[in-house]
Amino acid sequence: MISNTNRTLEQTIAAIEALDLGPIKFKATRTEDGYGWSAAYADQMEVAYKRYLILHAKYPELTLAPDRDTDRFWHMHILDTMKYAADCEATFGRFIHHFPYLGLRGEDDAKALDEAFAKMQALTAQEFGRPMGAATDAAWCAMPGKQADAAWCAMPGKQADAAWCATPGKQADAAWCATPGKQPEAAWCAMPTLQTA
Repeated sequence: MISNTNRTLEQTIAAIEALDLGPIKFKATRTEDGYGWSAAYADQMEVAYKRYLILHAKYPELTLAPDRDTDRFWHMHILDTMKYAADCEATFGRFIHHFPYLGLRGEDDAKALDEAFAKMQALTAQEFGRPMGAATDAAWCAMPGKQADAAWCAMPGKQADAAWCATPGKQADAAWCATPGKQPEAAWCAMPTLQTA
């Protein structure tokens, strides 16, 4: 993914930040034909997706891999073919293709995907002050086929730590992150009704 040489990096980033992704978020929140995300979580994924695009603009020579839900947001954007084509032109000056096979073609390819994800995490922390998924100091609450009642906390420079979600009324809306040697710290589950695929 390389920026059009006729526009500056600053212009490309400004165009990415100005993207209207409201229709994509609307579709992502639908349970019938979207992902069933909460509006708050769709907003969080919009930020993560724009950061992904910005990193591609800044580091076009690197292969970067987003987390699963950022990739799913990208898929939803691609499905709106006319908007996606127009948004690609407005931001990068050309159509941005998606290669969905990284990590699927054997052991070496799986390692390449892990490395691309690690690069993405590191650059996100470097450029935006937090790794992916920590945009709101959130814990991720997900339980296949059920309301969220388990969580994972992302900590900069660490692997995800366990967290516990409160489930008043059977909707997780708060979590506590375990920090070794400290009192549990509060975290928030940004998607109380998120269901995993």
